Amino acid sequence: MNLELEYIELSRRKRLVLWLKRRLTDKYALDTRIWRFVVVSMWILSCTAVGICVFGMPTGFGVLFDVVTAICLNTIGLALSSALITIILAICGLRVPRYTLGTFLYVGVILYFVLLFSQLGSLGSIIFSAIVTLFAGGVGLLIGWLTSLRLSRRALIFSIGVIAIFGLAAAYTVNGFPRLLPTSSRADADTADNVGSLTAGDVHALASNLPDPSEPGEYQFNSFTYGSGEDRNRSEFGDETDELSQPVNASAYIDSWPWLRSKFWGFDETELPLNARVWMPEGEGPFPIVLMVHGNHLMEKFSDGGYDYLGELLASRGSIALSIDENFLNYSFWSGIPKQDMKLRAWILLKHIQQIQQFSVQEESPFYNRVDFTQVALLGHSRGGQAAAMAADRSLWFPDEDGLPEPDSYSVQAVIGIAPTDTPVDGKVTELKDISYLTLQGAKDADLVNFYGDRQYGRTTFSSASEAFKASLYIEDANHSQFNTEWGKSDNALPAGLFIRPKDLLEPEQQKQVAEVYVSAFLEAVFHNNEQYDLLFRDYRQGLSFLPPTRYFNQYESGGFVQLADFTGSDRKKLASGVTAEATDMSDWRHVEALNRQGKGKGNKGVELQWKAKGKYSILLSPLAISGVSNEDILMFSMANMDRDLEKEEGFEERAETNLSIDIELEDHSGTAVRLPLSRFMEIEPQVATQFTWLPGMESVVSEGKFKDVEEPVFQTYELPLNEFLEANPEFDPSEWSRISFYFNEGPGKVMLDDLGLMPE
Repeated sequence: MNLELEYIELSRRKRLVLWLKRRLTDKYALDTRIWRFVVVSMWILSCTAVGICVFGMPTGFGVLFDVVTAICLNTIGLALSSALITIILAICGLRVPRYTLGTFLYVGVILYFVLLFSQLGSLGSIIFSAIVTLFAGGVGLLIGWLTSLRLSRRALIFSIGVIAIFGLAAAYTVNGFPRLLPTSSRADADTADNVGSLTAGDVHALASNLPDPSEPGEYQFNSFTYGSGEDRNRSEFGDETDELSQPVNASAYIDSWPWLRSKFWGFDETELPLNARVWMPEGEGPFPIVLMVHGNHLMEKFSDGGYDYLGELLASRGSIALSIDENFLNYSFWSGIPKQDMKLRAWILLKHIQQIQQFSVQEESPFYNRVDFTQVALLGHSRGGQAAAMAADRSLWFPDEDGLPEPDSYSVQAVIGIAPTDTPVDGKVTELKDISYLTLQGAKDADLVNFYGDRQYGRTTFSSASEAFKASLYIEDANHSQFNTEWGKSDNALPAGLFIRPKDLLEPEQQKQVAEVYVSAFLEAVFHNNEQYDLLFRDYRQGLSFLPPTRYFNQYESGGFVQLADFTGSDRKKLASGVTAEATDMSDWRHVEALNRQGKGKGNKGVELQWKAKGKYSILLSPLAISGVSNEDILMFSMANMDRDLEKEEGFEERAETNLSIDIELEDHSGTAVRLPLSRFMEIEPQVATQFTWLPGMESVVSEGKFKDVEEPVFQTYELPLNEFLEANPEFDPSEWSRISFYFNEGPGKVMLDDLGLMPE
């Protein structure tokens, strides 16, 4: 009995084995010659995808190694995955080209994760990977069908060529995957109209003609490097360095330093090098000194060489310029980024100041007696911009640090933030006091889509007697990366850079020109007391003759500014002691915080004014509020055009497509009034709208909605000299000034007003 049962069980096993053999014997039977072309197209597509992807995750062993390794691993993965899927489909008995379907599934999954890594979002990644996979499969199937027709070689090549041309045309039609031809610059196309409208009429601010600060100065200069002498990746900081520096121990700020990072650099957190490129004017000196530092980029793609153009210009104009190497603090796909990298970046800057102080007392050093440590400027780009501000406010971040230079041994006079970050660290943010501050930001910055430098601008304050000033510049067609010549044109590493591609960018040389103009002019004003460049920071139109054609927005404030109205309080009618407000025919007016593209606060409040047809907003001044006013004073305020916000609000859908028309009226206690159009002083520009991707409807999906809103409210400073109101009506008495009124002549419209006060001429 038992023997019979065992015999039956053994027979079932044999039948199962025979059944599996039959199923698997012809598993490739339906993958005929025509389908093999589809397999090849899938292999080409997947190799292209992973080949592009590795550019965003370099190993440090070179591009050729990375690409070849990725293609080899992909080929193995494709073969094994497709074979496994083939076996599963054969067992299931599906009568389809199984291996071909396996390659489809493999490539679809690979593309999905590549696109997800590109910040395209789950839905976008699914849709796009499906479209591209099916398209590539269709091309392979079409080529396979053509070869089956037994065409002549010439006809076959011609047919495949036609398919390729149509494929490229389709890619270009949807605006670039990738973009095949360089796009024209809207700035170039609009040059005549733009400059013409800005300079038309009787504009007081354009009375003078400034020299171009981006032109080289009179100094000859030398360039050299200092470093550890042991850098394994760059000879200029290795055995070819000109001066040896001492490494520093940063273990107090680094919890983890992965072995892969040590393998690449050859050191750990206990021996971070102090490496820098130096441009030094010839002559005895001493010279002011500018320390420039890059931001976060791929660690394996070095960033410190990207500011040579600034270093050479500043040295020719009498400043020692340094580009600091902090690449070892940057992100790597393989080893991440140090947790406290922001503090580290600032700390390294301060350690460089200390190192230069040591060099300056060594007779054999090029720095010997040639550095003016009472005139120090810190310039940073991206995270480096925040680090520069943190280093200037060192008492907040390093109150108990003994290993830094003595606070009274140097003096930071200026901080420059180029597209800076502004991330709270340990719940704190930097405050600058009596230090001149400049920030630049591109509207087409696809890395930092918000104007974070605007926050630091708001947190920079001055004593009444301070000679320091602050200025900001918002540039419509500038992006993030082109301020650094090593970062290329795209703000996003591949493969994300294929999708996040704003149109009509300034050319790299043009964007460099903006940085050269403003950085050079700023340091001329701070270091060399060249007051003529104050005009440039107060009104960007002063530089139109040497700035590239695009739209600009600027803010300015100095220690001489006297605030009249404070919009931070909850009571919209009470602005300050002896200063009140009232409004007529306004659909909404309230004190609110300015918001960025993500709807998060920008750190400063203003009064938001909204009207449907016409409206009036008035500020009433008591005699105490305007005591000491002079006929030569300038009425200043900042205003942001928020017209586009009306499209989102009920009842304002029919927004008029016209420029804002605003008049400013000043009235004294006797009732004498004078009213002038704001356009007499400066045109009110529409908001800047930026589309970051070429994928229609995908702005809200890419990067988790990072690019959802196409515009960000940006303030423009307006200067209205009181003497121009006196010229219009000599009966007006500024000493009896009692009211400022803003007349909004056409609607609907919406603006935000802030920083209203007086500044001496």
